[in-house]
Amino acid sequence: MTAAAVTAAATTAPAAASAGPPAATAATALPVTEARRTAPTLAAADASRPAGAEVAASRIGRAARRLARRVAIRSLVPALLVAAWCAVSYGGLVRAIYLPTPSALWSAFVDMRAALPGALVTSVGMTLTGYGLGLVLGVGMGLVFAYSRMLRDLFGGVLDFIRPAPVFALIPLFLLWFGIGRGPQIALITMGTSVVLSVTTLDAVRNVSPTHIRAAATMGASRRAIYRTIVVPSIFPHLLGAVRFSAVAAWGLDVAAELIGSQNGLGYLMMTREQYIDTAGILVVVVLYGLLATVLDRVIVLVERPLTGWTTREQQSAAADAAFRGN
Repeated sequence: MTAAAVTAAATTAPAAASAGPPAATAATALPVTEARRTAPTLAAADASRPAGAEVAASRIGRAARRLARRVAIRSLVPALLVAAWCAVSYGGLVRAIYLPTPSALWSAFVDMRAALPGALVTSVGMTLTGYGLGLVLGVGMGLVFAYSRMLRDLFGGVLDFIRPAPVFALIPLFLLWFGIGRGPQIALITMGTSVVLSVTTLDAVRNVSPTHIRAAATMGASRRAIYRTIVVPSIFPHLLGAVRFSAVAAWGLDVAAELIGSQNGLGYLMMTREQYIDTAGILVVVVLYGLLATVLDRVIVLVERPLTGWTTREQQSAAADAAFRGN
């Protein structure tokens, strides 16, 4: 080796040593790059977790405040009525025979506790039986009317005649035809509720938009398809509104039937208390009827919500208003 070669080797070795390790390749640099990219993302996710929890807590708080406000608003008028009742009755502004005190109502309830279970079973059993039969009959008639125009034309005039007639006027006829007993009372409740449902359904069918029917027929829909996809969904909110109204009517029919021709039940208990001029006992029965009607209505609402989730609140309100106005 010449002196020049030795000199060149000696000068390049320190340079190579001072250059350090070899440069990283693309394969070895990738994890570092990915780590740099994901680090801000993880940091942002960690930072968003408290914010998400705060948002959820804020929504729960707003929902709780809305619920409390709704309960307070709905409880305001009943609380004012109870306060006025206490002030008037305990203050002696009205005689007890006309408006007994709350404590008198409680005393009457305690005195009637032995007769109330049997009366409740009788009245609830008759009302639910008559209402169930009327529901099946009325809904069935309504669906048949919705399918057959000929039947609507045949029975429409009869139902229009029955609509304004009070069902309570038929009670003497039922007593003459069927006598006194649970059978005539159940038949009266069945007829009253079925008429309400069938009349309301007939009105709902008459109000189905003909434009929707013509459009479906133009696109080749069959009669069954139009009935299933247009007519039934259109009348369904009105039908459920009538179901709620007929439930209230069923309790009223039970009261009327028991006041005239019964030997047991809440209505009969009310009649016996009236003979003894026991205003507190009568009010106890009235409160029980109100509670029973409210429970049945809430049950219907719970069943109704999944079935009418596709409708708007305005449509449901309009259906309920139509049921109450039409009957």
